[in-house]
Amino acid sequence: QQTTYFHYLSTVNNNCIGPSNNPTMSSELYIEEDEMNKHDIDQVGAVYTYNTNENEDNDTDDEHTSHHGNDEEEDDDDDDGILSYLFDKEHAKQHLFAIFIALIASVISYHHIISDSDTSPSHKVPFHSSLPIHTRPIERQIPLKTTKAHHHHAFKRTESLFFCPLNGAENGFASLSDNTNSFQNQIQAALSLNGNDMDRIDIDPNLQLYQFNFPKEYTDIVNDYFIADERMDDFYNHTLSDEYPEMTDHAQFQCLIDITITNQQKSTVPMGSIAYVQPPFASFFKNKDGKGKALSVSDIHYGKELKKASLTYTGFTAKFINLSPKPLHLFWEGKEKPKFRSRIQPFEAFTTVTSPGNTFYIAPTYDKDHALERWTVTADEAVLAYDSIENDNEVYMRLTKEEKKLYEMQKLNMKYGQEYLAKTQRSWLSMFPRPMNMHFMWDAQYFGQEYKVLSAQSHFLTMPLAKDRKGHEEIWRQLDYADYDVMAEKKQQQENYLNLKKYRKEGPLELSLKVVSVAPRVFEIDGFLSDVEVEHLLDMALIYNATEPDDEGKKSRKKDGITNAWIRREMSPIVDAIYHRSADIMKINESLLRDRNEYEHTELNTHHSIAEAMHLTQFIEGQGYFPRSDAKLSSARNRYQPHRFATVMFFLNDVGEDDGGNTVFPLAVNAEHHDGIRVVPKKGKALLFYNILPDGNADDLSHHLSEFVQEGEKWLGTLFVWDPIID
Repeated sequence: QQTTYFHYLSTVNNNCIGPSNNPTMSSELYIEEDEMNKHDIDQVGAVYTYNTNENEDNDTDDEHTSHHGNDEEEDDDDDDGILSYLFDKEHAKQHLFAIFIALIASVISYHHIISDSDTSPSHKVPFHSSLPIHTRPIERQIPLKTTKAHHHHAFKRTESLFFCPLNGAENGFASLSDNTNSFQNQIQAALSLNGNDMDRIDIDPNLQLYQFNFPKEYTDIVNDYFIADERMDDFYNHTLSDEYPEMTDHAQFQCLIDITITNQQKSTVPMGSIAYVQPPFASFFKNKDGKGKALSVSDIHYGKELKKASLTYTGFTAKFINLSPKPLHLFWEGKEKPKFRSRIQPFEAFTTVTSPGNTFYIAPTYDKDHALERWTVTADEAVLAYDSIENDNEVYMRLTKEEKKLYEMQKLNMKYGQEYLAKTQRSWLSMFPRPMNMHFMWDAQYFGQEYKVLSAQSHFLTMPLAKDRKGHEEIWRQLDYADYDVMAEKKQQQENYLNLKKYRKEGPLELSLKVVSVAPRVFEIDGFLSDVEVEHLLDMALIYNATEPDDEGKKSRKKDGITNAWIRREMSPIVDAIYHRSADIMKINESLLRDRNEYEHTELNTHHSIAEAMHLTQFIEGQGYFPRSDAKLSSARNRYQPHRFATVMFFLNDVGEDDGGNTVFPLAVNAEHHDGIRVVPKKGKALLFYNILPDGNADDLSHHLSEFVQEGEKWLGTLFVWDPIID
């Protein structure tokens, strides 16, 4: 029964291509009968999985109870009949023959299970029956449990709302000094008033404290935001239902009440907020001579006036908001017929990459030809809303309390967006309030700027091909909670676990992050992957390919890749090392890029990984993708307002510069190239770029595309990392 149970687990896991929904991260292990005597089932990893056989065992017990009950009734009728059957020669022969047949069937069944366990039924990849790397079981008093809402105790959505005046801002935040050092001090002072740990907060040099004229009519909504932070009401289930009708005693909200009373004749009051303001273009260029003296822009460009290149790509992200109590459909009016883009839920929004002059319209779900409102979009008015309530008081009065609050949340968000656009010249694509990013961000001050990072995850130089007595390669061993428990323990002791030193280069790995774009922030990392690591990822991409063949039995030739595979961190030690190395170059705790148990504490106090499964893609001739944005819009009901914070992209083969397949950032600000900044794929090279600005808004300059391959192929790996938690 134990053998069959683990065989079943392996079959289920092998058929799950995408990120596992199983919080226990069960290893794909085949436990054979002769191994059971050596390894207790708990020690192989089952102790960290839920006992799915529990109900099975109970059902079996019930069946036996029922069966014995029937036997007892029969015994009362004819005890002698049974005894005579057992000692009757003719019946004894039949009984022995039946036992003989059952033994043969058992032997056949046993060998069938063993033969199946040698090869995965889905992918024909050998997996381990005995663990080559010793895993010491960890005793737990309480079994591992999952959490639906991963409370982030350090997160405060209202962190960047300032109503209390600062020194020098007694007459409003607009009177603050306008220099970089002063802004950093002001932000530090404002955040400290909110009780923030200043050692945790990294203040980007391009953030500024500015004045937002807060409309007093939304005071109750701000109170709800503060209350939700205090109660950790992550999806506003209680806040929207008025379960917490009391007023917060937060100092910033008390200041809001005070200035509201003081400014009774005004409809707005001053509020301080944090915004990212892009530095001057001239500062993007900086170099030094042999003596370390900074060269001026004119020195670099031989006296020519420095100007931004006029970009041929004019795309931008448009945001559509449904301010009505009913779901609506958004359509793009294409050249031939309207194309459905999204179903937008009441008081929610949808974003899409588009270009000036395109026309969209909103329609009821039951009639796509009935345009309730139509827009021809421009970059200057990228945020658009259909509002069926503003001019109809009867509709507003029919709204529930929850709907009224959601409506007012979106209206406040749009008010903030108008002033944010005036301050930064960027559209506000997030949901107000949205604090600064929790995770570290590298600053990109000028082209060619470099940062050095040391990672303990050195390159694999040879493939771990050692085999156990069954011929299973250890490279395919999957990791589980026990491995990561030991890893956390060894880390505290400043020791490495699962390092597989005999296959890797000695010493730490030094990586250089070189700025190839300032706006958006893009960093190039040569030598991120070794040839052995690339080979392993290519093998996994072919094994776990999820692209369905077309009608003729051939692989699909869709534009977005002929091969698509999603690889989880725990699927092999090499993949684990790549995730760990990615965390190192982002200066993020590696444990955040994997699921953790409730006994492993981090500064986030959450259990779910903030990284998605690694996406491996193969493009052949004629394939690539058009400009896209990796940033994702969250629901208005989500307190965390999570975003895809950063993208780590790595190339798995060389592509000729003239063969297509280049990765291009078409909106990258530069002085030379009208088509943006181009990165030529090189085997083992990685890119790190941010989809979010330091103030929490989506960076609309981070659009990127993959040129269509003209000759050969392009292999690409992508890892998305979220802030503050994954959606």
